[in-house]
Amino acid sequence: MRATKSSEKWTLNQQCLFLNRLSELLAEGFSISEAISFLKIMMVKQESQLDQVVKRMASGESFPSSLSSLGYSADIITQLHFSIRNGQLIETLSFCVSQMKRKQSQSQQAKKVIAYPSFLILLATLMMIAIRHYLLPTLESSVTNDNKWGIIMIIFLEKLPYMMCSLVFIVLLVASMLNRYLNKKSAYDHVCFLIRMPIFGKWYSDYYTFYFSRELGYALLNGQSIYQFLEMVSSESTNQLLRELADLISTNLLAGDDLPTIMAKFPIFRKELTWIIYHGQLTSQLGKKLKLFSQECYQQLMTDIERKINYLQPVLFLFIGLIIVLIYGILMYPMLSMMKGMY
Repeated sequence: MRATKSSEKWTLNQQCLFLNRLSELLAEGFSISEAISFLKIMMVKQESQLDQVVKRMASGESFPSSLSSLGYSADIITQLHFSIRNGQLIETLSFCVSQMKRKQSQSQQAKKVIAYPSFLILLATLMMIAIRHYLLPTLESSVTNDNKWGIIMIIFLEKLPYMMCSLVFIVLLVASMLNRYLNKKSAYDHVCFLIRMPIFGKWYSDYYTFYFSRELGYALLNGQSIYQFLEMVSSESTNQLLRELADLISTNLLAGDDLPTIMAKFPIFRKELTWIIYHGQLTSQLGKKLKLFSQECYQQLMTDIERKINYLQPVLFLFIGLIIVLIYGILMYPMLSMMKGMY
């Protein structure tokens, strides 16, 4: 059954446009309700969907929660929820727009990097299939029993489809088993496993260090205590990992440990966070230092993602080059064998 217009999810561009315009109106002194009413005039095609947001808010839902019907991610909704509590809504709206646009840009960049090499890999695969179908009979009739390399090549071409199917099956089996294993774990154990993964494991550490330090920094700058922040996260966050972390940190604080010592126990956070907290408490500037540190973590995360995306294309081309050399060798082998027999 086709979804009605009012229940359709917004595109990423529409989501960015709405949050950007909303932040501008809030900066001019509009309330959230007034801003949405004004945006209904500017965004005529999305009027019915904005009406749904207004109705959900009128029924008692918070503004961030009401955005879920428009397709906003749980991460964005959680950030907006905390920002309202911390008095940083306008700044967070602008940051979310920047974050969503940068993710979209990285996604498009990755697609461009992968598109052409993927086409070449597909073409090379089709060539290998054609070679097996048309060249294999010729090789079998021309290769003698004492021709070791010829026999190896024939076996390779004969087994190629089975090798490819086996490889795909093994990858899918490992992925399925890994998914089942992680689903049985808590969100915290899940992320602890992922940060040990090569290449992209560091991204999880950078992201959650950025996320936690930014929200804690905002809360402290807004006058909340660490205990109040942890209670808010534990009871109100839509992120299961953050709720588990808040409970674990609260338990350790009640046991008498100080915050730097506690944070050092969690492998999902960068080691520098412990020293930032220690130095911030020492100088009574913890909120400010956490905010600045979170900005550095986010910038390093984005830079590392973009750098590794750029590394992807040369690696793919190297793999394609090896396939092409293999195909060339297979095609040239019968002729080289005939020339060898002439001398």
